[in-house]
Amino acid sequence: MDNLLIIIPAYNEEENIGKVIHSLRESAEGASILVVDDGSADRTGMICREMKVPVVRHQVNLGLSEAIRTGMKYALLHGYGYAMQFDADGQHDAKAVCRLYEKAVGGSYDIVIGSRYVDGKREFSARGLGGAVISLCIRIVSGGRIKDPTSGMRIYDEKVMKLYTASSHYSPEPDTLSFLISRGITVSEVGVIMNERMGGKSYLDITESVRYMFRMCTSILLLQKIRK
Repeated sequence: MDNLLIIIPAYNEEENIGKVIHSLRESAEGASILVVDDGSADRTGMICREMKVPVVRHQVNLGLSEAIRTGMKYALLHGYGYAMQFDADGQHDAKAVCRLYEKAVGGSYDIVIGSRYVDGKREFSARGLGGAVISLCIRIVSGGRIKDPTSGMRIYDEKVMKLYTASSHYSPEPDTLSFLISRGITVSEVGVIMNERMGGKSYLDITESVRYMFRMCTSILLLQKIRK
């Protein structure tokens, strides 16, 4: 996996980042790791440097989309053929990296998603319901059958990286995924297990989950439908 760069966007993740890096070094041998420190005010960047992991730092918090874009620019600049988005909070299983990479390379897919719902099972929660509704919207607009469109564990090939870095309109969100599928980008999913956050607190509560679902569905159904 020496042509794979694992991008870890991190914002105030000093409680988790060391464990995440250690798990990747154990389970994703050969892949390179880059941490994009998105304006952290804690020891996130210092821990990465102590572990001798390359860090690109944003002086202020720019958000997930810009952190991923920064990582993809780094990947293209250094000649990587694939980039993987991997969370800094410990929810993603490092043991699944190899399987996603093999699916992307072996199946010649442009994007491969680590999916919690490949087997069809979905938890009864605000997040699970929101994901199901977003999946339906993507299918209506693009025809794509994506079971876990909100998963942040994804591998992108060079073609997709170039699209993301060329325009700020692209983001690691379901509406961009729908747009890319409708433009012929191939997407597949691999079953993975998502862990609970190791430490700290997620911003995505029930209220935020509902707002997120509404925003994504509006973008997919209204804006993209109009463009078509």
